[in-house]
Amino acid sequence: MTQERAVRTREHVLNAAAEEFAAHGYMGTTLLDVIQRTGMTKGALYGHFSSKEELAAALIEEAGNELSTRAAPAGELDGRTLRETVLDLARHLRQDTRARSALRLAVESPHLDRHDLGLVQRICLQLARAVKEAQAGDGSTGGYPPEAVARLLVTVFFGVPHPVPQDDADAARRFDDLWAAVSGPPKARRAGTGPQER
Repeated sequence: MTQERAVRTREHVLNAAAEEFAAHGYMGTTLLDVIQRTGMTKGALYGHFSSKEELAAALIEEAGNELSTRAAPAGELDGRTLRETVLDLARHLRQDTRARSALRLAVESPHLDRHDLGLVQRICLQLARAVKEAQAGDGSTGGYPPEAVARLLVTVFFGVPHPVPQDDADAARRFDDLWAAVSGPPKARRAGTGPQER
């Protein structure tokens, strides 16, 4: 019974912390805020998490893993499946406070992410694979670079900027990829088979 209660208490703390982090970010949240939201004592909270950093890292780890998994669609991949995957991710972020907090924490405080690749990068990689397979299956997304389309989807649908470029060359490469993805006409129009513009 004690173990079940400890699990419930840990979940209660994570839920309260997620509310605070989602609303105020890492820098705007204190352990005192979380303690007040839970109605617990400091000692009870410290029995589960020794610091704000540990609490935030746990949220990124647990909710982030689910987000990354959701970004990898199952089954045959085409434009429709890719669309449903992005819409499912957007819905999940709207409905799940832990997911929202994990994504915000991963963007604002990437040093807290325990994975080699950050959460945003993991989501982009999964979506880029889906874009590439959809393009191979039905020509979706006009043949633009899958990585650029994935970054654009993450930015537009989740309001998350892709991680800061590593250097000037990386920034230039990313700009060129994104510019190609948004400035060129889709394949169908280039080939003259798409709808006529007025």
